[in-house]
Amino acid sequence: MKLFKAIGILLIALSLNSCEDVVDVNIASENHVLVVEGSLTNLRENQYVKLYYTNPVLSDGSYEVVTKAILTLKDNLKNVEILKESSPGWYQISTIKGREGRTYTLNIKTTDGTYEAISTMPRLTMTPDTVQFKYEMKSIVYPDEGYYPVINGRELEGIGDFSQFKIFKNNKFLNKANEINLFKDEYVDGNYISNYELDIDSAFVSGDLIRVEAWSLTKENYVFWDDIQTQLNNSGIFATPLPNAHSNIFKITQESKDVTGFFGTSMVKSVQKLIP
Repeated sequence: MKLFKAIGILLIALSLNSCEDVVDVNIASENHVLVVEGSLTNLRENQYVKLYYTNPVLSDGSYEVVTKAILTLKDNLKNVEILKESSPGWYQISTIKGREGRTYTLNIKTTDGTYEAISTMPRLTMTPDTVQFKYEMKSIVYPDEGYYPVINGRELEGIGDFSQFKIFKNNKFLNKANEINLFKDEYVDGNYISNYELDIDSAFVSGDLIRVEAWSLTKENYVFWDDIQTQLNNSGIFATPLPNAHSNIFKITQESKDVTGFFGTSMVKSVQKLIP
């Protein structure tokens, strides 16, 4: 992974040095598309589904939330909950809890149409039992001198498991494009994995607290995050336009307007460590 980063940096530098032409880009305005963003986990904290609209390319960065929608969540054991809009565009899951193996259906009714998402809670694989650090000097591979995290853990037997590792630095979520850490067991099924290095944008220093959360993902959710990572890194004048990320939100009525986003279900476990 680090080698690929180094090659990428060299290629970007070469392309910038060799290009001097001015490129005029005519960007058409875009229609608003409904975005569904939410997760149900086993964590003992408030869970939410967020509804909003995509922005035109040349917008100021703000977005329009979707209010007064009707969201119904049910599982395959016939538990049903109507989500409460706790703040504009934010719909809280209060009673239904995330359980491994259960299937959850989210129904969404807005003025744009009716939509549905279905997800079965996957098991958690590659559960990290420890987080450690290695000290690196600044280089083309490592942006800063300092500490870089590695995790260790057992990957469960049975091919077809997917995970995401979310990193928190002093309780702040690291969410840059190059900090999306995805994992699949295609070549390591059933093994104990040591010194699995996580990608971060800048080094940790002495006194920092790191927390690593392992989130189980369905295959569809893994593909969604892989698409997001690709699109976030697809920058520059030579970037190839990409379609929207894969979504598990589907139109129920033919007249419903376009929709994107993802409603995921994940088992979560975390480890943390203070750098001395």
